[in-house]
Amino acid sequence: MQRLIFYGIIIAFVVLLFLLIDVVIYWTLRIFLPKVTAHLVNRVILCLMFLTAGIAFVVGHYITRYQIVVNEVQIVSPRVPEAFDGYRIAQISDLHLDSFGKEEGRTFIKKLADSLAATRPDVIVFTGDLVTLRSAEAIPFKQALAEISSIQRRDGKGLVPVYSILGNHDYADYVRGFDQQRRNTDIDSLILIQEEAGWHMLKNDCATLSRPLNDSVSQYIALIGVENIGEPPFSTYGDLDRAMAPVGGIHAADSLFSVLLTHNPTHWRKEVLPRTHIDLSLAGHTHATQLRIGSWSPAKWKYDEWMGLYDASHRSDAPTLPYPEYQEGNPQYLYVNTGIGCVGPRVRIGVPPEISVLVLRKE
Repeated sequence: MQRLIFYGIIIAFVVLLFLLIDVVIYWTLRIFLPKVTAHLVNRVILCLMFLTAGIAFVVGHYITRYQIVVNEVQIVSPRVPEAFDGYRIAQISDLHLDSFGKEEGRTFIKKLADSLAATRPDVIVFTGDLVTLRSAEAIPFKQALAEISSIQRRDGKGLVPVYSILGNHDYADYVRGFDQQRRNTDIDSLILIQEEAGWHMLKNDCATLSRPLNDSVSQYIALIGVENIGEPPFSTYGDLDRAMAPVGGIHAADSLFSVLLTHNPTHWRKEVLPRTHIDLSLAGHTHATQLRIGSWSPAKWKYDEWMGLYDASHRSDAPTLPYPEYQEGNPQYLYVNTGIGCVGPRVRIGVPPEISVLVLRKE
């Protein structure tokens, strides 16, 4: 019922938008054309708009939302340990498993696992929103999710580890009638599903990843995972201080190359840049609103960072200037993955499902 209400609101909004456009176009044409001609031209323009929108929705539903793309970027920093030069982090986000029918979803996740394997990752990370409303949405896909944690390492020695955090939709906050006890039970069920699939959950916690430099010396980086830290109306459950405690607290990133998994990209400006030396933050959440035309998306209206790679030393609105919080000589990056699944209409227009591959490079 909630989904039907949401779709109804979306349809009503689109209809009202087209009515508004109709009025604006008509009266603009009346300035230059006689009434009858203005009506005719207006109808032709509206028909073309409806046809274009219809084609975009059909393509976005039946084609684009299954076309997985891989975006690989280099993360260059003098702080990358020598042993991690060339280390490959494959990121996925926002699966929203209720976007798929059962068989459709299992087939798609198998395709996703194959695509991930083809990127030759050293580690796979998931930055939240496995489901949309409740943990039950993930139950039909438990076995399929396990395929993602069954990918062989590049050297053939074991499996690629998968680390995961929770997103704002993973807390059952949007289910009416759930009290806190039922929410907690639902969260526990969702975590168990991921753990049974072989994923390692980071709930305000941290893992240390090691790599041998030579036969006698290994080097390390920190992989930090916070629970959701969002702007209103999205709930905040994350605690960065607690998450970094296992590696020495908030200032551990001063000396240890650190990668942060944080669902909402607004956390980067809110806390990461002002308080820490965390080198690379990975987020999702925005979906680029599932609509992008060229370099434009409605996501720009809400998020300063909504898609792709951001460098704290270069602001997107002024490429020659750093972010106000940028600390000279300390490279800090954010990558915003546009996700896999859908919230609301099962359509992705110009925003195909994304695997992002962050390749660490020592400067």
